[in-house]
Amino acid sequence: MVDITQTRILYMEDDPGISVLLQKSLERRGFRVDTATNGEEGLKMAAEASYDVLLVDYNMPFLGGLDVIRELSRNGPGVPIIMVTGDGNEEVAVEALKLGASDYIVKDVEMRYLKLIPAVIDRVLSQQQLIRERNQMQETVRESEERYRRLVELSPDGIAVHIEGKFVFLNPAGAHQLGASTPDQLVGTSVFAVVHPEFQEIARSRVQQVSSTKESVNWIEERFVRLDGTVIDVEVASVYLPFEGKQAVQTIFRDITDRKRIEQRLEQLALYDTLTGLPNRTLFYDRMNQLLALAKRNDYVLALLYVDLDRFKEVNDRRGHEVGDLVLKEAAQRMTSCTRRSDTVARMGGDEFVGICGRIASQRDAGIVAEKLISALAMPFHIRERDTVIGASIGISLYPNDGDDVETLVAKADQAMYRVKATGKGGYLFFSDIPV
Repeated sequence: MVDITQTRILYMEDDPGISVLLQKSLERRGFRVDTATNGEEGLKMAAEASYDVLLVDYNMPFLGGLDVIRELSRNGPGVPIIMVTGDGNEEVAVEALKLGASDYIVKDVEMRYLKLIPAVIDRVLSQQQLIRERNQMQETVRESEERYRRLVELSPDGIAVHIEGKFVFLNPAGAHQLGASTPDQLVGTSVFAVVHPEFQEIARSRVQQVSSTKESVNWIEERFVRLDGTVIDVEVASVYLPFEGKQAVQTIFRDITDRKRIEQRLEQLALYDTLTGLPNRTLFYDRMNQLLALAKRNDYVLALLYVDLDRFKEVNDRRGHEVGDLVLKEAAQRMTSCTRRSDTVARMGGDEFVGICGRIASQRDAGIVAEKLISALAMPFHIRERDTVIGASIGISLYPNDGDDVETLVAKADQAMYRVKATGKGGYLFFSDIPV
């Protein structure tokens, strides 16, 4: 309800008696009322002061009520106007409404209209308040939509809206990430056309979940295919979104190809030897534990070969660290070529390596692998136009005969390797063959 004690009214009426009666009637009800004796004076007062309602009499000298309304309406909707007409002048009232008046009231001889005017004023003010609230709400919505539109357009993330599996909207960042020069190149096409074949099932499940349950799907990793065929790694999230009266899915995606490359590089540094590219000590223990668990479940025999390069220190000292590094790299390649794809060769540090044969039939199989390694490493290394000859000493431990945990098997293979090196002849030795 409008607070009438704060409502200021201007009444334009050329009859002083009626003007005073109406003024006092409204002031008794709490309104603040000013009066003007004609239309010209009323227009001047309305321009100089702020009023909440204008009461305009139809019959006034110099400038009639309709002329006043017409003049006030030239600048668009403003202060609400109530036309006050004489008895039988409904046609005038209708004309006033067409010109922009908010309401009207008809004078009667008994002056009963004086009692009705407060109700009409209250109705007009309430309607005005509703209009203001509606306009404010619409403005708020427009501002919100404008902010959202700008956020979407300026977002570095790709933002797409799709209905029944087809793009209906795509922001510039999304078009760029997918290799399109403009969003229009993709609007109307299938969203699954940009999904990598290996991730089709995941993407369709994501869209189906949002469409059927209206529950969002938080960030998951997928792969997209750009228009030029380039594959990119992406993070994707999807939410339900009503769009132009239809049920739609909004998908936000970001290119994480560079991040994935960095992660892979960090993983490479953490788990692989930077010189040879072989698994390092950390990854060796991880794989050894996995293979040992598998061997225990399936009663496999597992062999651990501890390899030390003979005469490598001499090469390193005589020809320098650069040549030594090249020898280590080629030695790693030769050892890898002597083992099965399911086996592992790792660098423990310096010139020491280990080989894991995850499933062998007997001790003899481990001996065959050791012989291959020794033969491969005994061949000259032709580096920088000179041949370099080294060799290898190998100690071998077996699961389950020599131990059932990684530390024990490593320690026993290492012990057997040092027994071989002590002879100065190279070769290999099983821990079980060490003389007591």
